[in-house]
Amino acid sequence: MIISRHSYSFLELLVKMSPEKFVSSHVWRARMKTYFKLMDVDKNGVLTLSDFEEIANRLIQLQNDSSKNEEIREMCHSLFQYFMAGGGPVDSNTRISEEDLIINVAKTVSLSLAESPDKIYEVGRHKNELFFDIIDTDHSGEISREEYRKYLAVYTGEEKSDNADQAFDSIDSDGSGSISREEFVEAHIHYWFDIGGDKDNSPLPYGKLVTS
Repeated sequence: MIISRHSYSFLELLVKMSPEKFVSSHVWRARMKTYFKLMDVDKNGVLTLSDFEEIANRLIQLQNDSSKNEEIREMCHSLFQYFMAGGGPVDSNTRISEEDLIINVAKTVSLSLAESPDKIYEVGRHKNELFFDIIDTDHSGEISREEYRKYLAVYTGEEKSDNADQAFDSIDSDGSGSISREEFVEAHIHYWFDIGGDKDNSPLPYGKLVTS
């Protein structure tokens, strides 16, 4: 299944969004801060390649298909290099602060939309479908509440059911009790590309947004 045409039209509307528009959005900044704190596995206040390598290892342990191991590692490395670090060379000494992440992601998202919404559409679809297949450990074609709890525990180190359930319910847009592939992909596309508003009701795939 691919991202719906609704999501694609939504991306087309954002083609002329400048990095400053993203950075100045309170809601979008809160999303980035939430992601930063989640991915800072060792809690040292910066994101490093080792954080993303550790996440890759945990994602590999979550699923039983060893054929995807290298793809998962490459995906996590790519996320760090092209989103967190803004596309420059990265190594074990690369350090990304919270503000670095906000600025780098804003530039990457804005530039990608301006140059080729088609490409960012395909990249977003591929990355999130890979995540979906990792989380869907019983290969049912849907993500259960329990599967999503275990997925978020990859980042937090332990299951936090209240936070995970809030995230799950925000993605399960039709209230069916499970997350479809389309719901999962759309939620993540909107999380990164929609600047939000004062009364934002966007999906919260990583749980409640941080306030500082």
